Amino acid sequence: MTTGDILNIVIAIVLLAVGGFTVWLLYYLVQIVKDLYRAIEDFRKMLDSVKERLDHIGDFLDAIQSKVTTSTSAIANIVRVVGDLTSLVKNRKTKKATPPADDLE
Repeated sequence: MTTGDILNIVIAIVLLAVGGFTVWLLYYLVQIVKDLYRAIEDFRKMLDSVKERLDHIGDFLDAIQSKVTTSTSAIANIVRVVGDLTSLVKNRKTKKATPPADDLE
């Protein structure tokens, strides 16, 4: 065996080692990318779930707002009517409390 043969054997071993390391490195890089993709998909699903929940809460708040608006206008009408009734009762009381002008003579 000559030194050239030994050199060729060493070069072949080194190339096999570099090739094996490259394959191992690529395998782990693919696994990392795959895990990253899964994590991103899980995050997207979580964001979609949060968005759906926020949409439901928004719909609920819109319903409450419409009910409060309706109730407010109804309460305003009730207060107006009660005010009119109290002023009517006050007017009647003042008419009863003051004697008619014909009775004074």
